[in-house]
Amino acid sequence: MRALALTLILALPFLASPAQSKPLPADQESHDDRLEEQVWKRLIAQRVNQQKTGQKIPHAVGLTWEDYWISTYTLLRHSQRLPWKGSELKTGEDMVRYIKARLKAHGLPTYE
Repeated sequence: MRALALTLILALPFLASPAQSKPLPADQESHDDRLEEQVWKRLIAQRVNQQKTGQKIPHAVGLTWEDYWISTYTLLRHSQRLPWKGSELKTGEDMVRYIKARLKAHGLPTYE
């Protein structure tokens, strides 16, 4: 439970869209969604690299990488707001598969 709460704290800034006072034009919304997806992918790449190089999870005292990834998978599978419009990742499960593929590509365990 602690791991899930910590993952929520770490991941929510990347999952929630900023509040808008008026709707964005369709082309602007699409551009913003692509940027958010790119930021998320860079975060995943950064976390995978941190794990590969033996670093601890930032801001997560006592949390293992296994706890971190499993709680991230849980969050993604249950989020109603993901993924982004126009994304190559169509479901939360697609996002989990993306993470697992990155971990596997670096010779790291996928933890499920």
